Amino acid sequence: MENLAQTAAKSNVAWLAYWARRGLPILQSSKEQLLVALRRADRLHPSDLADIVLKDPLLTAQALRYINQRQKNSLSADITTINGIVMLMGVAPFIEHFIKMPILEEVLQGHPRSIARIHKLIGDSRFMAKMAREFAGERYDAHLDEIFISALLSRIPELLELLAHDTDATAPHGRDHAHALFAAWSLPHALSVLLAEPEADALPRQLLQHATLRLATMLDRGWWQPEVAKLLQQMAEVLNTSVDDVWQRTNRLMLFYARNEPQKQGWPAARWLPMLPGEWPLPVAPTPAVAAVAEIKVEKDILAERMQALHLAGAQGAPANQIMTLAVRALAEGLGMQRILFALLVAGENAIKARFAHGLDAADPARQLHIKLDEPHLLTRLMLKQQSIWFNPSNAASLEPMLPVGFRKQVGHNDFCAMSIFVGDKAVGIIYADRQGGDSLTETHYQHFKQIGLLTSRALSHHPAQSR
Repeated sequence: MENLAQTAAKSNVAWLAYWARRGLPILQSSKEQLLVALRRADRLHPSDLADIVLKDPLLTAQALRYINQRQKNSLSADITTINGIVMLMGVAPFIEHFIKMPILEEVLQGHPRSIARIHKLIGDSRFMAKMAREFAGERYDAHLDEIFISALLSRIPELLELLAHDTDATAPHGRDHAHALFAAWSLPHALSVLLAEPEADALPRQLLQHATLRLATMLDRGWWQPEVAKLLQQMAEVLNTSVDDVWQRTNRLMLFYARNEPQKQGWPAARWLPMLPGEWPLPVAPTPAVAAVAEIKVEKDILAERMQALHLAGAQGAPANQIMTLAVRALAEGLGMQRILFALLVAGENAIKARFAHGLDAADPARQLHIKLDEPHLLTRLMLKQQSIWFNPSNAASLEPMLPVGFRKQVGHNDFCAMSIFVGDKAVGIIYADRQGGDSLTETHYQHFKQIGLLTSRALSHHPAQSR
């Protein structure tokens, strides 16, 4: 209470007075859904109507303000939920009252950039509300509706500032905190306190809400922001769990939001996808003096990008030639492989034959690679199940005698990696790669080579032609 009182003393009085009883517009989509709901009002449950209202922070704020500014007697209680408002007013009267509100897109007609920015803020508010409810549920909060609504309305001051900027030249400049606005609107204290800056003796409920909303704001600027790690730690302490657990839940929420929310937020859904595993990147710094260090960093980033592209191509059912091309790019650009060869099974012939080649001259004998699988040898063994080899000086003595006859004449005497490619449980060929003329292969190269081989097999298995 003391914190709220101190903030009130510093309030933007003119701005609060301006918005004290001024009506708020609602989204065009809200009006359309309310019109549909009105036609079946007699069959509508209050929770069905609440689902419509809670998609629109402006409509939610208007409804709460309307009901809590009514004349009250000594037995009247604060109403903090849309369900409560609908039950008090009735379904049809609620719709008939709020359907008369002006439409945001019409009020701001001629200001498309402002409309886009408001849609973006509303999208942010929806995500914040879902995220706050998710984590509050982990604490078994008894009033999740309060958590959700306070988060949904947390960006209302910014929405009002944008709205006033383009509709009324006489509107006071600036804005105030959400909890100060809620107090001016006579909204329940339970909502205001959840948005106030927590003090040292704040309850875990308020601490978690504050950290969650801050985290959502930071994520909008990028998950690598330094404050993100601190906020995750704060949330983990309140929830008595690990930072990794909080982060995994956040990733799941981001993905669900990107897949299911209307995309009017002003940025592509892909920005919400969780990053690849590994260390969080450092902030962008000037190019270091030692060029070799920068090259290593770039190579690692390119490899991650190429592997991600290969994975997404498989998930989207891309054609086989596109998958092969992406696999080659991952090996060549990401791992620095100089020569890459896909040898595929020949239909009606127990043999593999070179089909796709990269980095091989037209006269290179490897382009004509043709190996029979009738005799037992190293490649025959590879085709029994999905597996790989790394031929190097430490194992050359034992593996050389197992190579097929004529193999070395065709591919040369380089160290190499090879792996069988399977589609489901069916072998379809072998990937061969070496670094002829480049640095020697290392354990790191081999491990990434195996990952690319597995991604290639999975991507080919996801192709629609393979699922029939």
